[in-house]
Amino acid sequence: MSAASPTLRRGATFRARVRLMAAALAVGALATVTAVAGAPAPALAVTPTPSPAPSADASALTASIAADNGGVVTPGVDLGVSVTVSNPTDTAYSSGSVGLWLDPSPLSGRAALATWLTSTGKPSDAVALGQAQLNTLEPGTSTVVRVTVPAASLPFAGRTTSAVFGMGASVHAGSGTAEARGSVVWSPVSAAQQASVNVVLPIVTPPGSDGVIAADDLATYTAPNGILTRELDGLTGHTTVTVGIDPMIIASIRVLGNAAPSSAVDWLTRLSELPNETFSLGYGDADAVGQLQAGLPAPLPPTSLAYAIDPKNFTPTPTPVGEPFTATPAPTPKSSATPSPTPTAAPGPVLPDLKTLLAWDYTLTGISWPGDKTVRRADLAPLATAGLTTTIVSGSNTNAADLSTTPNAPIVSGNDRLVSTDQRLSDALRQAVTAPSDVAWNAAMSKVNAQLELISQESGDARRLLIGLDRSWPSSGTQLERTLNSLLSSPWSAPASFSTVKAAAPSAGLDLVDAPEPGQRTADIRGLVQDEGSLGQFATVLDDPTRLTGRARADLLALLAVSWLNPRTDWTAAVSKVRATTVKTLHSIRILPTENVNLVSAQGSIPFTVSNDLPDDAATIVLTASPSNSRLEIDQATTKRILQDSRATVLVPVKAKVGNGQVVLSLHLYSPTGVPIGDPTSVTVDVHADWEGIGALIFGILLVLLFGFGIVRNILRRRSKGAAEAETEADASTDTEAGPRTDVHTDTDVTESTGSTPPVERSGG
Repeated sequence: MSAASPTLRRGATFRARVRLMAAALAVGALATVTAVAGAPAPALAVTPTPSPAPSADASALTASIAADNGGVVTPGVDLGVSVTVSNPTDTAYSSGSVGLWLDPSPLSGRAALATWLTSTGKPSDAVALGQAQLNTLEPGTSTVVRVTVPAASLPFAGRTTSAVFGMGASVHAGSGTAEARGSVVWSPVSAAQQASVNVVLPIVTPPGSDGVIAADDLATYTAPNGILTRELDGLTGHTTVTVGIDPMIIASIRVLGNAAPSSAVDWLTRLSELPNETFSLGYGDADAVGQLQAGLPAPLPPTSLAYAIDPKNFTPTPTPVGEPFTATPAPTPKSSATPSPTPTAAPGPVLPDLKTLLAWDYTLTGISWPGDKTVRRADLAPLATAGLTTTIVSGSNTNAADLSTTPNAPIVSGNDRLVSTDQRLSDALRQAVTAPSDVAWNAAMSKVNAQLELISQESGDARRLLIGLDRSWPSSGTQLERTLNSLLSSPWSAPASFSTVKAAAPSAGLDLVDAPEPGQRTADIRGLVQDEGSLGQFATVLDDPTRLTGRARADLLALLAVSWLNPRTDWTAAVSKVRATTVKTLHSIRILPTENVNLVSAQGSIPFTVSNDLPDDAATIVLTASPSNSRLEIDQATTKRILQDSRATVLVPVKAKVGNGQVVLSLHLYSPTGVPIGDPTSVTVDVHADWEGIGALIFGILLVLLFGFGIVRNILRRRSKGAAEAETEADASTDTEAGPRTDVHTDTDVTESTGSTPPVERSGG
């Protein structure tokens, strides 16, 4: 305990000092209050914690507003509003409030609505509808604030006719402010003039550069939640929606034969059962007017899809389930003397041609549907010549925005028949279809319903309108069915067929405004078309040129899809990639480098190696060689067939003339029709043809010497043999004259009998 005492005493001393300092501060504060006691005390106010200054400015906050039920309010129903507040900065905003207000004066037309939505500021006579708390906004976050206005508190609740009112929200968060503007439609129970509305829906796939959709992609697109499946699901119950179909989808499923994904086959069956009006888009949804503006006289069609067909996927069709099987009756037995017929080989599978792959029972024909704001008046005549007598143009391609009232869809410009979409309605409906959330969908449909109500107030007959959905919507669209349900059940619209809308009387003053495509895009299209022509020339080396030309055309049309016009797609990169592939293909057949050649004979064949890097096609080439001088003579070109992805040696026959020296051979490859293939090359040949004559002379001399030596040797041998024989005969005659000697044997006899040398015989005692 004694050991801890100093520590305890120090703690007690410290606490005592703290109490003394607090007392001194209290006395000082009391003295200060006493000094100002004679002045009136100010009112007590709570000062909020200041928000740190945002990194940008006080207007960095953003806000948007959307009323429930697509912006439509009916009697006895509360108005629910969602205000989305976003903080895109890197600094937090403290809590604040959201105030909802209404402009009490109804909007008088579509132009007034457009002006209201793009203006800023709160009207001086705005009516407050309610307020809600806004919590702290962290950097890079968003929040949705709900404000509910009781039906009895709505300023327009007593109106007996429909009207559109401007609505807004004011946001305050620390030092940050934001404003949002929207609209709300009051719809009491009363009759309204309805516009006849037709929606044109494109059935397309995301843009690509392959002229046939791969099986794996088809399986993905036609899966339960795939983009193609969602398109057909959204059409359920909406028979008046007009459908433009990309025939590439149909052909891509059929070209797979038995290997097509089952989901794709089922989807194609569903498509064929649609009761809707249908028409054909270009193959791959190719941009028709872009081709015309690039200098083509007419839009390009596909030429062949045989390259994509695998014969093993087209087996004979089995007997359909449910149909009776009829056996072939057995033949009547014949005499054994009658020979049996020779069995014939079973026929191979019947492969579909291009017409079969593309065949479809469209209900509408002769329709072209270019992209938004891409058509010129000069494009209409070539389209009509190509059989496309009716062109759907976007409202942004017309002067509709300058007119005081909403025009009908048809436009008559001379002999040209056009149908124009309503651009502002189309834009709003596209936003609704692709809305990522319920709040975003309500915001988009508020614009649609407000415009439809204002159109119903316009004088004259009910309008006939066309709304065009975007080519790129399927990539993210999940709200198609909901959007169509809302649009076509609106009090201010009635569903109509395309034929009905097209037959409406054209509105006075509505006309086409030229809107050519960007110059860079048309230049790219010209380059792609030129590349296709080069591939067509190159294809003459193949056994079946259509395998390459058909692929080139289909890939080109896919790359010209209208959806590539979407700024979010990287058209430039796609074009560069395809053109690089074309260059690679054009150089896939080439003469491989060869070292200098020595020619020492008067005639012969020089070997060269030619490579065919095409993975699927054999090629027949013609190799020609041109000498740089007269030392060599080449009589003819050499033709060779080279298998796919392989190399072959090609022999060029040559003849050497008088003189030695170097000759440069210029080598060129051609197709059998005379089209140059690849890049020319050259090789140096060192000609030493005289060495052949010199060698022959030396060989001849050696041959003469050899034969001469042999002849002389034979003569000498014969002479030597003759002399030996003469000497032998002389010795024999001498022995005969001396008499016979029986006791003496010749050396020859002894040798022959004993095989050894006889002893020398001596004469005398």
